[in-house]
Amino acid sequence: MSAVTRDALLDTLTEAVVWLEGGVVRGLNRAAEELFVISSERAAGRVPIEILRNFRLEQIALSGGEIELELSGKILHAKGVTGGLVLEDITQQRKRETELREVVAVLSHEFRTPVAAIKSLLEAIALEPPQEQRGRFVDLSLQEVERLVRLVEDLTVGFRPQAERTFPMLEAFERVQRLTLEEFERRGVTLETQLTSAMVRCDPDKLVQVFLNLLENSARHGPNPGLVRVTAMLENGFVRVIVQDQGGALEDYERIFEAHRRGPQSRGSGMGLYVVRSIVTAWGGRVNGHHHSAQGGNEFSFTVPAA
Repeated sequence: MSAVTRDALLDTLTEAVVWLEGGVVRGLNRAAEELFVISSERAAGRVPIEILRNFRLEQIALSGGEIELELSGKILHAKGVTGGLVLEDITQQRKRETELREVVAVLSHEFRTPVAAIKSLLEAIALEPPQEQRGRFVDLSLQEVERLVRLVEDLTVGFRPQAERTFPMLEAFERVQRLTLEEFERRGVTLETQLTSAMVRCDPDKLVQVFLNLLENSARHGPNPGLVRVTAMLENGFVRVIVQDQGGALEDYERIFEAHRRGPQSRGSGMGLYVVRSIVTAWGGRVNGHHHSAQGGNEFSFTVPAA
């Protein structure tokens, strides 16, 4: 194979290729020129460290082996081969793997809520309540089973709001009230509401999840017995929802929305508020939290598009 044919062939590769001979660089393909910001002509005849600017890469190029490292803002898989070094950009691959891990963590957290609700409802049905009450429990169980079906569908299409429709926000909140009633009563938490009858446009199940996570968070981390207040108002094309509790101030209201970030007294997975932020930002809303110094307690708010 002629040098011209070889160079043309190597330039078609997406991997960066540095070929060596006698311990010095003999050339680079186009991808390597872009990666190391130097032409093949200028690189020829130099020792590897001058071009690679990384002692680990030089060692792999001269002695063989494989490593993974970050270079010029990219994650690279480098492999030393006979007569050279091949570098593959795996940045997007690692990003997808990270996103997949986050999706699995988020979905596992979301599964817990409907599963716990179904378990409680089935236990209540097993106690043989009156027929009317039993029918209501069955209806609620079926609603939660439908949520589980949608979550399973999320596994195949990625974690994002789906099935958007226009509906009264109160429709979603009434479902949440039914699902949280037992826990609030058990903890002695009183729920006060001042909600708008506005129509919103989003995925109803995702809105239910946001409400559930915020209300359960307030009930579990505020004082028991205590008070949780939920208010909502129209604001610049969105409905702004505020959930207030009487809990003590937190250390960092920004980082608490990160994955696996738990409060000092929390025994949960640390995914609840991360789930909230993921859902709200996906439909174009905003979410934040702070300590309400005037009234005392924590305040978390989010916005959802008004219809």
